[in-house]
Amino acid sequence: MNGPQRSRIRVPESLAQTIDPASTDGDSRPLALLLDFDGTLVEIGETPDAVALSAAMAETLADAARRLDGRIAVVSGRSLEQLHRLLPGALAGGVVAASHGQELSVDGAVQAPRPTRLFADLAFEAALHFEDFPGIVIEEKSFGLGVHYRLMPQLRDRAEQWARTQAASHGLIVQQGDMVFELRPGGSDKGDAVRHIMTLDRFRGSAPVFIGDDLTDIPAFEAARALGGTAISVGSRTADHANERIDSVEGVRRRIAALVA
Repeated sequence: MNGPQRSRIRVPESLAQTIDPASTDGDSRPLALLLDFDGTLVEIGETPDAVALSAAMAETLADAARRLDGRIAVVSGRSLEQLHRLLPGALAGGVVAASHGQELSVDGAVQAPRPTRLFADLAFEAALHFEDFPGIVIEEKSFGLGVHYRLMPQLRDRAEQWARTQAASHGLIVQQGDMVFELRPGGSDKGDAVRHIMTLDRFRGSAPVFIGDDLTDIPAFEAARALGGTAISVGSRTADHANERIDSVEGVRRRIAALVA
């Protein structure tokens, strides 16, 4: 990892708005904000569709986009179609990296490889395989497939075994997340997405701050810190890889407001 190593600190949410928002160890560069979605901007839902951005968060994000002159991006494992539906216009029409970096939308212009039928076919196979286990939720994406077991945690091993079998058969990787096993192509992760976003004109020369909560965010943390930026973990799951820790989605909202004040 390039750049100075920073010690990890836990930020009490009650003090979130008292921290100097422009300071990253004396860095004078303008701020760029890169954000995970699930567990960061919205609470984790029982199913992928059971989430919604709060009005307060939407207002805070729109204000941040204005104050940062568009240097704000969402970096998520969700598909681009899902994110465009779930995000407010101020973000959906800006910079969105979806499917762990497989899809990138910049001001409405989309960069992505041509989708195949693989994940639609796998979704069909998964539905048949788990038809006697309604607690397993299958999430089909353009460039991935999620096998969620949040509703029936006791089915974790079954979900993992199926995912790993399919990965071996189709040359995919298995990404473990928060009560989900995701099948996706290799060759791209959230760290790659962060590095690419930081080469865009509006982000060039700025200091990245990445906020995320899950194992898939660790490459993005590492990329942000290697670029001299800051990683902020939501909760304890990824805190050992971050500079700071925040404990809730509402804490994230307050931290964003403080960063751009």
